[in-house]
Amino acid sequence: MTLYNLDFLSRLLCKANPPSILYRYRRANEWALKELSNHEVHLARPQDLNDPFEYAAPLSIDIHKLKAAFISYAQESLNMDLLSAKKEADTVGPAHLDLLRKGLSSIRDSSGLICCSATPKSNRMWAYYGDGHKGICIGYQTDFPPFRFAMSVIYQDLRGPIDLIDTLKRDPTDCCDHISRRKGTEWAFEQEFRIPVGPIPENHTRMLPVSPECITEVRLGARIEPDFKRQVVAAISNLHHRPKVIQMGCDLDHFVLTETECR
Repeated sequence: MTLYNLDFLSRLLCKANPPSILYRYRRANEWALKELSNHEVHLARPQDLNDPFEYAAPLSIDIHKLKAAFISYAQESLNMDLLSAKKEADTVGPAHLDLLRKGLSSIRDSSGLICCSATPKSNRMWAYYGDGHKGICIGYQTDFPPFRFAMSVIYQDLRGPIDLIDTLKRDPTDCCDHISRRKGTEWAFEQEFRIPVGPIPENHTRMLPVSPECITEVRLGARIEPDFKRQVVAAISNLHHRPKVIQMGCDLDHFVLTETECR
């Protein structure tokens, strides 16, 4: 690993800011049960998420800035003289920009991400991601990887593309923020934290093992079916330790979700 990559990684990790527990809402299906019993998490593909704007933030690539950046790189890293670097840069044209955009698109398509929330009591989150309150919500301690590397989503409506070359010069991790951590302000209720991963090989299962000890809570939806509840309890029994099990309910007088710990 080069010093540049180490610097990039250290800058990126400095942006990790998770709370002590992060939550993942899961539907009432076999995948949720496997994630529990096998202590794994699924690496979602950006193109499979419910928001079509995911990983689609616009980038502006100025060809003149790209040529200037190549000249600097060629001199500093490839030991080329200025004349040779300029001559090589002059060959850069629209076709190279298309290749660059295709490369960025390929990185996007092969990426994965783990989406979590800071809140386990959101009615809308249970409705959208917890199978209409019939699923579960798993709480993970963020002392353990990969959750310790989670970064809060930036809720900000865009006002146009960012300049790729200028952003890379200033701080390459800002480019990652722009693409992988940004969502529109109407999604702020999710209180989302995410862990970007990639690129992922095509033959990868997209299931990432995690320490069973990091599973600290399992919350049962207010409308969970008895049969699925039994399966969840059975899946938990495969873990080395028993996480806290909490049954969610409905306070109809105040329209809020309630929590009752199962003994």
